[in-house]
Amino acid sequence: MSNPLKLGVNTSIFDGHDMDLAFAIIRELGYDYVELAYNQGYVGDLDDSLFSPANAQRIRALLDKHQLKTLALGCTFNLARPEAVEYMLTRIGFAQAIGVKLLNACTAKREDYAALVGHLRQIAPHLEQAGCCLLIENGGDHNYDAFALAAEGEQLLREVGSAAVAFNGDAGNMVSLRSDADAIKQMLQLLPQMRHCHIKDVYKQGIEFHFPPIGQGILEYQPLIKSLAVHDIPCTLEIPLRMHRLADSMPVRSDTPVELERIVEVLRESKRYIDGLQH
Repeated sequence: MSNPLKLGVNTSIFDGHDMDLAFAIIRELGYDYVELAYNQGYVGDLDDSLFSPANAQRIRALLDKHQLKTLALGCTFNLARPEAVEYMLTRIGFAQAIGVKLLNACTAKREDYAALVGHLRQIAPHLEQAGCCLLIENGGDHNYDAFALAAEGEQLLREVGSAAVAFNGDAGNMVSLRSDADAIKQMLQLLPQMRHCHIKDVYKQGIEFHFPPIGQGILEYQPLIKSLAVHDIPCTLEIPLRMHRLADSMPVRSDTPVELERIVEVLRESKRYIDGLQH
């Protein structure tokens, strides 16, 4: 491969745990990158203090302490809601404060498509001015089905018409929302306009969707991992162990955090598998 894969960890796997400890584990396991998971919806409204200058300073200190880099911010919320432009400006400011240029977010419901497009058109000039890029992500449940398949994402980018809006791909999301699609093939279709990618594997337990270590689910990641490295597209493991999806794709979050021993095991096994794909 022409480039080493830029592989990091999305902090959703540490839901409920201290970030200092999470960063320490990520570094100890040999990862170089981290993506903060500041996504709204699964646990209600986020505390606005997450996007404050004080928290930005704290995150920068943790990155320095643990010698980690960050390229992307996970900041999903409903991009069709009336406050969407204001919300995104807050997140752009926070991203700039921690040195991030890529903001990953799912979209909205298909029924709110017109509002989604309108908001993205309003947000685009602010992204351009900030030197940032909003990477829309194919959704994993019906709250974000405005972009579920590659062709829908391509159409959305055409309608927005800004180089500051591109793709963050997530094959695992597609398994739960559009189970009849070839998720890896769909991700490869997005590559020309993809700037970041989530790596998430899925297996079915009965009629529900769960998230195992990478390589232990139904997705064959080798062609995508190879392509990400060739095109120098960074990626993070987004393995939301505390969550599973019902048969209708809707997420259910456990009342208690996942034990750290399990998190370490999943991250170690995932890295071993992905490293093996590159040799």
